[in-house]
Amino acid sequence: MDKRRTYEELETELRATRARLDEVEETLRAIRNNEVDALVVEGPRGVQVFTLQGAEQPYRTLMETMAEGAITVATNGMVLYCNQRFAAMLGTPLNRIIGRSLGEVMPFKDWQALQAILGTCETSGCRGEYRLITTGGREITTSVSARRVQLQDVECFCLVVSDLTEQHSFEKQLRRAQKLEALGTLAGGIAHDLNNALAGIIGFAEMVLEDTAPDSPDHRRLTLVLKAAHRGRDLVKQILLFSRQGEPHRRPVTLVEVVEETLKLLGPAFPSTIEVLWKRPEDDCRILADPAQMHQVITNLCTNAAHAMREAGCILRIAASQAIVAEGSPPPVPEMAPGEYVVLEVSDSGCGMDTETIEQAFDPFFTTKREGEGTGLGLSVTHGIVKNHGGYMAVESEPGKGSRFLVYLPRFAEETMACDERESSSPAGGKERILVVDDEDILVELNRQRLSDFGYDVAATTSGVVALQMFRRAPDSFDLVITDQTMPHLTGMDLAAELLKIRPGIPIILSTGYSDKVSPERAQEAGVQKLLMKPFDKRELAEVVGRVLDKNKKG
Repeated sequence: MDKRRTYEELETELRATRARLDEVEETLRAIRNNEVDALVVEGPRGVQVFTLQGAEQPYRTLMETMAEGAITVATNGMVLYCNQRFAAMLGTPLNRIIGRSLGEVMPFKDWQALQAILGTCETSGCRGEYRLITTGGREITTSVSARRVQLQDVECFCLVVSDLTEQHSFEKQLRRAQKLEALGTLAGGIAHDLNNALAGIIGFAEMVLEDTAPDSPDHRRLTLVLKAAHRGRDLVKQILLFSRQGEPHRRPVTLVEVVEETLKLLGPAFPSTIEVLWKRPEDDCRILADPAQMHQVITNLCTNAAHAMREAGCILRIAASQAIVAEGSPPPVPEMAPGEYVVLEVSDSGCGMDTETIEQAFDPFFTTKREGEGTGLGLSVTHGIVKNHGGYMAVESEPGKGSRFLVYLPRFAEETMACDERESSSPAGGKERILVVDDEDILVELNRQRLSDFGYDVAATTSGVVALQMFRRAPDSFDLVITDQTMPHLTGMDLAAELLKIRPGIPIILSTGYSDKVSPERAQEAGVQKLLMKPFDKRELAEVVGRVLDKNKKG
């Protein structure tokens, strides 16, 4: 009998619970449809009523004017109020937020951490960063400031939620820009001294090589020395290009020819397990670019793709096409200017990249290769070259599904190519008198011997001040001045200005391993006829000297 009464009591309680649940559902429905003006909150202090409208209207008005999301939560987790900004941030209508549990409407990835902080939050408030999942499934980083307050005799938490996703994106871009600037400063600092050292190695190795029999072992050894020195020179150029401090020598070129020339050189270097498919377009895809730098772009992208496919036989696809970005249409790359573009596509079927790797792909010295397999500069250099040519880059990749790199370069619209400045096939030399100035005694001796071998009468000094004194004594006795830029007491540009005051029109060649204060345009404006980048070989020096002297004679 007692047992039967217990069952009856349980059944009665169950019916009562179901009735209460029906009442709660009806209340929530009414709240969401704005059919009620208050919420009944049951908490540690018993049943309390929170008014949704009326007395709290000033509070609501303030919350609605905020740029951040604002939300009020009872101590039991029920959402009492939120503003439109928070609803927009979450991607959920207001009537699906108020009256629900905070954990239900705000699926924080760091929910347990947020709960722990709210549990210890007092009237002084607390703050932290938490990852929030929106209704659409997008993860955003938020800053949550919380304070325990009492509204209408109801204990609750007031939360201010700020979306930090865009701010973090800007901070990441700023850190990357600062990293690039730091590397650029480092590159500029070492480039001058390193190029001077390489200039001496290349120059004197060339001289000894000329006096060595072609069939002797020393000839081969010197050839290898020159090859290594040239590799060092190219590495410095890559670093300067990466930091966007190298000056490209642009001319109209067809991208198709550059791709095919590069593939001829790269083909033997690829393992036999990689199949290269080149989709040649009908158009030649003409661009205004530095051919050597375009070779570098294609080489870096192809070797990077080949490395991603080294574990198994895969396919490397290369294609070129044209694209038009119309005014007002969404561009394939953010901030891409409208216009006509030539598109280079390099894709592989290798290991692919995750989102985190893609975000760092163009960062300096970032690499997924093992130690000793790469410098991490390949894609950074490529990105710097493309950007320096007014182009854009995009990358698409998924783990296990390969990668696809897209390079957009402005299309060259002219129908006919401008004729290149013709260089003499063999340096002729001459009898003119040349003043050579460089603070490196090894380079003074090197260029004195080089020019003397071509028949020129050479006067040389390691001091810009001494060079100026020599010129003042006999300004008409010199036909040309070749001066280094970075020298103590008197820079090359300053020396050129003083020389031109004494004798306007004197031909001047300015040489430099690196300088952030001089460019071909600035040098020309200062009266310098040619800017010669170190290290240069004997033939290049002779050709530049010959052209400058010939131009002066014709003028």
